[in-house]
Amino acid sequence: MKKFFSVIGLLTMLAIMPKLSMAYEDARMLRYPDINGNQIVFVYAGDIWTVDSKGGDARQLTSHKGLELFPKISPDGKWIAFSAEYSGARQVFIMPSEGGTPKQLTYYNDAGEMPPRGGFDNVVLGWTPDSKKVFFRANRTPYGDRMGKYFTISINGGFEEEMPIPHGGFADLSPDGKKVAFTYVDREFRTWKRYKGGRASDLWIYDLEKDLSEQITDFKGTDHIPTWYGNKIYFATDRDLWLNIHSYDVNTKEVKQITKHEEFDVMWPSGSNGQIVYEVGGYLYRLDLKSEQTQKLKVNIRYDNAGTLPYYKNVKDNIHSMDISPSGNRVLFDARGDIFSVPAGDGTTHNLTNKQGVRSVYPQWSPDGKQIAYYSDETGEYEVYLLENIENAKPKQITKGSKGWKYPAAWSPNSKMLVFFDRSMRLQLLNVETGKLSVVDTPTSDEIRGYHFSPDSRWIAYTKNSANGLSAIWVYNIEEGKKSQLTNDTFSDGNPVFSKCGNYIFFLSDRDFNLEFSSFEFDYLYNNATRIYALPLRNNSPRLFEPKETVEAAGKEDPKTDDKKEVTVTIDFEGANQRIVAFPFSSGNYWDLQPVADGLVYFNSEGMNRYNIKEQKNDVIMSGIRNGIVSADGKKFLYQSRGDYGVASLNPGQKVGEGKLSLDDLTLRINPRQEWEQIFTDGWRIFRDYFYVTNLHNVDWEGFRKKYSEMLPYVNHRYDLDYIFGELIAETNTGHSYANWGDFERVARVESGLLGAKLKVDAKNNRYIISKIYQGENWNPARRSPLTEQGIEIKEGDYIIAIDGEDVTTEHNPYQFLENKVNKAVRITVNSKPVATGARTYTIRPISSEEELSYLDWVNSRRAMVDKLSGGRIGYMHVPNTAVEGNRELHRGMYAYHHKDALIIDERFNGGGFIPDRMIELLSRETHAHWQVAGLEPMRTPGVAHDGPKAMLINQYSSSGGDAFPYFFRQRNLGTIIGTRTWGGLVGMSGNASLMDGGYIAVPRFGIYNDKGEWIIEGIGVYPDIEVIDTPHLLNQGKDPSIEKAVEVLLKQLQENPPKKWPVPAAPDRSGWIEVEIE
Repeated sequence: MKKFFSVIGLLTMLAIMPKLSMAYEDARMLRYPDINGNQIVFVYAGDIWTVDSKGGDARQLTSHKGLELFPKISPDGKWIAFSAEYSGARQVFIMPSEGGTPKQLTYYNDAGEMPPRGGFDNVVLGWTPDSKKVFFRANRTPYGDRMGKYFTISINGGFEEEMPIPHGGFADLSPDGKKVAFTYVDREFRTWKRYKGGRASDLWIYDLEKDLSEQITDFKGTDHIPTWYGNKIYFATDRDLWLNIHSYDVNTKEVKQITKHEEFDVMWPSGSNGQIVYEVGGYLYRLDLKSEQTQKLKVNIRYDNAGTLPYYKNVKDNIHSMDISPSGNRVLFDARGDIFSVPAGDGTTHNLTNKQGVRSVYPQWSPDGKQIAYYSDETGEYEVYLLENIENAKPKQITKGSKGWKYPAAWSPNSKMLVFFDRSMRLQLLNVETGKLSVVDTPTSDEIRGYHFSPDSRWIAYTKNSANGLSAIWVYNIEEGKKSQLTNDTFSDGNPVFSKCGNYIFFLSDRDFNLEFSSFEFDYLYNNATRIYALPLRNNSPRLFEPKETVEAAGKEDPKTDDKKEVTVTIDFEGANQRIVAFPFSSGNYWDLQPVADGLVYFNSEGMNRYNIKEQKNDVIMSGIRNGIVSADGKKFLYQSRGDYGVASLNPGQKVGEGKLSLDDLTLRINPRQEWEQIFTDGWRIFRDYFYVTNLHNVDWEGFRKKYSEMLPYVNHRYDLDYIFGELIAETNTGHSYANWGDFERVARVESGLLGAKLKVDAKNNRYIISKIYQGENWNPARRSPLTEQGIEIKEGDYIIAIDGEDVTTEHNPYQFLENKVNKAVRITVNSKPVATGARTYTIRPISSEEELSYLDWVNSRRAMVDKLSGGRIGYMHVPNTAVEGNRELHRGMYAYHHKDALIIDERFNGGGFIPDRMIELLSRETHAHWQVAGLEPMRTPGVAHDGPKAMLINQYSSSGGDAFPYFFRQRNLGTIIGTRTWGGLVGMSGNASLMDGGYIAVPRFGIYNDKGEWIIEGIGVYPDIEVIDTPHLLNQGKDPSIEKAVEVLLKQLQENPPKKWPVPAAPDRSGWIEVEIE
């Protein structure tokens, strides 16, 4: 018998062992691989590893807490170049191929951390054939911080050499180093599969000797990540829906499929000397280019997997919601998935849920203090749970079969009911005693997010949008199960709350039309429209805000009333709107009404306020805070100020810092694997719950959850989970599907200063020459150019002799001398000659980025080109996005150039932002009338309008709002659209639930369609009227094909239809009858 149990025990251990070791044997999540000869390098958990080309046990080469990425083995096999953050910024490094101390090559300040879809700065792409230089892409373009261009840099250090290609994605040098195979459009990090919009990438070849470029593929989907071997370029393409490797023969131009993976995409193919290694589903595969045979590699990771070990962390930075106990003695937080009870004073912090792998959110204390309601996803979906306020209480699940993210619940005053809204798109009433759920209402054009019980627990007030888009106050009678609209839909009403006495509903409403004029033109809008209002619920409700009268008391005390008498709420619906009265405050911005005895608490720009209706007195409770929660007994409140929280008395004159809570014990033992599993499921659910159409584009969303969850046991770093998220959400084939970084340790950032100038090498004299100084706008901090500031006489052509007294020669990278010197006083010594004798020294303050200066220089050069080509007849403006900056530049351009005969609106590289309807309104303006003014030029209405022909320039990077802009432009028949098809991303995002560790999945929530009921633009883009490709070599030669075509088209239109001047009539003679006959 003992032997039998021993055998069973052994079998059990054998069954368990693979589960324990699966992260080591035949590992997955091996990314960014490269191969040369018998060596493969790859990234695992943010570190660089190496393994034999046939697989086997891998060996770790780097261990820094930053992310080491994009390793590439030199052709001679001696070096590995890679991108890393050792210095506090992402730079290019090299180390011996067998491992060793890294050597930093680049020092120019990187673009900083970008979201996963933005990729990385300083991406190592390969090597020159002689193994003497590293080939890399750096984000140093005028077009935005996510776009890169190509450089090489010597392994001996010194200065990087810029290549002539204006921008591009992943690339590879030809075997002789004289050509570059590249994608002109980069989208390697985009989370959008099966994409055929305007930003779909094609392959190009740039001949560096002849300064010529040629597009070699024209598939409407994705062709990218080329590897050049012999006379063939190997690349990843999704011609059969999945990314697979194809080859392109540079001689015959034949395209041939090489691999045929059908479950996961081929990712990050790279290699040299006849081999390519790539990732599929997290595994590595080796491709022999001669035989064209593929082999899956078994790679074993044998190390401590420290990234998966449990650890303790204070989670106050992950607080998601908060609530205060009825007496204000304790505070509830949900943070990092658990619910904590924190004392407002002395005492112990308790973790009330304490379950890893489960997320609990939105705790709400019942008014009687006996129970805590919250949501938990322990069952796989968020359900309502109750936890008694007693020691060692066990939570009780109240709801079952739920589906959809839930918003915070509100308790009824009698502590028997909850009301909440969730992404099942229902406002629901829950009886916590019986578990019965009732549907109160469903939304129209907006979610129902504001709801409040009456003091007798018989009514619910909430806000619902009407057909005109304006919100009205509704009430629901719980006993009758009947809903009724209370206010009309003439104005936008919100945030309804019942008064404590039950006589009124207080609410916010935008009813004031406060005219505000523009500083630039006769244009105006209405703002600060909100006031606080009261709706007396009955015709005989006590009248509010009666005039005060000073009287002499009759000497007899008033009989005492019972303040605790039971309240019964009744509503007279007829004439309700006529009873509405405004609180005696000026219109402005108000939010978060909360009823208290004798009045209400509200928030405005000043802070937290309390208004006493009986005394008609307003008090500032606490200045400088934007939110807070009053305790059920009305005596205290919980507030947040920046990263601090506190509980203070609900009395006037409280200061921030009063009753500050100690969150030192808000600690959690985090089990990364369990947390990552919950985060993965949560992200999958959130995407499902918020997606703009319920069929999720008819993809097998449950099937994809199962498919990608198989990778979770191999995740050893949080950024790998974001990678999985990106692949998962990309399956929906939707723009604006994004994963943003979760919580992992970052490197303390150290920035290098920049000069606002371009440098070049004078090899003969071993000095750097200032070849170009960017002309900025020194009154604008974002466009300050250090070398052009007042009193600094540094000129183009000057040599840099020294920085802070250190001799600067080409032996070192010049930016090495500017590390950690952003905005610090730096002494720079220059001379017109490459010697120290006669040099001049100035004190400057280096900047952190030259992007704005480079952009301004690019815009000014385009404008000068248009001015020259058109003889000054055509105005030019560039619109970088449809957000704040783009609106600014459009208005700035219209104010400056509306008098020109024609206009070019350049929205190439437009990154989107707002829906650009207001921008189109500005461009659509026409002159209605002119006005004669004695002795002055005539006025016109509107003052800023353009009546002549217009052209709009677009390209593949015109995205989101940059798609809508040309679409609306065409819709209004405003002019000719020139360039290439736009991105095609008009299923927009407007915010959704976040993840427990601060990560975020951006879900597309609204999609565009036309008056015919057709989906438009998404996945397609906007086509130009005239297609013009801004060929790379022409841009390098100082030309701009789109600009040139636009000028040509507009000049022709002006010739065919010359501008018509409005003739000024002669001064009228009205000494008698008016000269016009009256009909």
